Amino acid sequence: MAFTSFNSQASDRHELIVAAKQQSLSQHPIWHRLLHYEKGILGTKSLISSGGFFFSEEGNTDPEAELKAMIAAFYKNPTSQCKFPARKLWLQQQISNVTLPSVECNEYQDYRTAFSADSVSLVYASGYLGNPASMYGHILLKFNSSSNHELLDNTFSYGATVPETDNKLEYIVKGITGRYQGYFANQKYHHQNLTYNESELRDLWEYRLQLPQNDINFLLAHLWELENHSMTYYFFNENCAHQLARLLELVINKPLLEENKLWVMPYDVVKMVHDAGESSYLTDVIYHESRQESLYTRFKQLSSKEQQTIAEIIEQPEESIHRLLQQHDDFTAKKILDTLFDYYAFIDVKNKGLTEAQIQKRKRLLVESFSLPSGQAQWEKPEKHPPHQSQNTTMMQITPLYNESFGEGMEFRFRANYYDMLNLNAGRIPHSQLSTFDLRLLYTNKLDKWYIRELTLFDIINLNVSQTGLPEDKQYAWALAAGYKPTSLDCVDCSNPYVNGFIGQSTSLFEDFAGYIALSSELNIDNFKKANLLSGPEIGGVWTVTPYWKTSIKLGSHFYINDIGEYQNYLAWTQRFLNDRRIDLRTSVQYADDFEYAVNLSFYW
Repeated sequence: MAFTSFNSQASDRHELIVAAKQQSLSQHPIWHRLLHYEKGILGTKSLISSGGFFFSEEGNTDPEAELKAMIAAFYKNPTSQCKFPARKLWLQQQISNVTLPSVECNEYQDYRTAFSADSVSLVYASGYLGNPASMYGHILLKFNSSSNHELLDNTFSYGATVPETDNKLEYIVKGITGRYQGYFANQKYHHQNLTYNESELRDLWEYRLQLPQNDINFLLAHLWELENHSMTYYFFNENCAHQLARLLELVINKPLLEENKLWVMPYDVVKMVHDAGESSYLTDVIYHESRQESLYTRFKQLSSKEQQTIAEIIEQPEESIHRLLQQHDDFTAKKILDTLFDYYAFIDVKNKGLTEAQIQKRKRLLVESFSLPSGQAQWEKPEKHPPHQSQNTTMMQITPLYNESFGEGMEFRFRANYYDMLNLNAGRIPHSQLSTFDLRLLYTNKLDKWYIRELTLFDIINLNVSQTGLPEDKQYAWALAAGYKPTSLDCVDCSNPYVNGFIGQSTSLFEDFAGYIALSSELNIDNFKKANLLSGPEIGGVWTVTPYWKTSIKLGSHFYINDIGEYQNYLAWTQRFLNDRRIDLRTSVQYADDFEYAVNLSFYW
């Protein structure tokens, strides 16, 4: 009897392998995605770097060998089906009447029960300039269940496992060079909400997808397969965005990664998911504001008198709270209290704790709130532009120019990523800039020659504009950049390595405007022989005049610290026109020993 059963299983296994070969299943795109194959210079290879993911010794490069070995294992060792439920589901979908040995997968069934979901969302966390790992944003998958509170929904994200002893510089170097292992990890949504919305004060944007239940089950099955399996993590390409895009491509029959890019940004995947899903996959875009944005949203909805009361409560002793609130009706008092609770929650995070006086004042506010009639204050929902409305992250720019020293010329510019102050920056940090690998080539008619004019490795600006003017809602405006650039505009081939930046204060004189005054400094190295240190005042600002017109200006003066008496004045005035994700037109006027005038045509993808 056992011999007959063995022969029957061997026959079924053989027939299944033959059927798979006849249908060329080893070349099926979903099979390749389940194995995490990627095309490279030396051929196709799986990104999975840990053991136990393949049945065949050649499985990481040979999809046919892996398919045969998997089918054989499913018959010879039926419990192996429990480790790879997504592969099993896919095989059963491709070949009808598949008869595999029956097996009970109790652990997997417990997982499916605990992770049951009826919809899936792609969640985008906005950038956070305080940490290199978070500057470009982050994405994760959220599995929504109607049977529990949203905060109890399960999420999956992909990230590098970084030792606590590694500092930020080590993280950047190791992340770029692939010296970390990346894993998929599961956490409840309340943890993500606490981390991003509350602790790091980052907005969350939820793109809710419309997927059939079978596809949701298929995603969960494959995430089970990936448990404890690692891939080499690369900061700019094989990162959270890349892995989440590949995962979603299992159920979204459209490419979610740009084919003509060597790097992947979380924004790129959000844009691709939105564009792919506008007609069939996307049902809603939901905004989850951070604690800081909640404060700003509510503060803006208060009258000037109500805002003044908030400032007085913050600045005056707690004994004055009751008197100040009595100046308003109960409805208004609730709005003031709500805003104050947001304020103290915000500075609790910002300052890593409250002072004893602030703690006591917050307790007194809580007592006052209990004394008011029941009911909640009514607030208008903020109208925010979602991140997919931002301009694309890679730029190519063609610029005819005129320079007072060398006449007419042409500049070609390529910026790998990410955005500058004039871009359409929906869903990004207001009044900020984050650019990396920005190359400018200059051609002059006079010399009939091309030059490498500038190469910016990184350029970060954060004006940190306070939107309330309240005492603790203030941070320094700052900037930091490094690379290779001209020391003056009166010469062609005079670029040097540099590091520069500024620190100062910013203000918002009116809506859609941010200005700053700062102390700017620069270190440049002349021909790799002489170092020049410069420092001086700088003022500037950026103004969104209309959605189709945005302008920025900065002017300052640098004094040579190591050459007293020498100085250089500079000016940069730039304007952006049009309101399109893929193209804009700019004009610029610059001065550094001579004037230069330019018209810039920019293309984004």
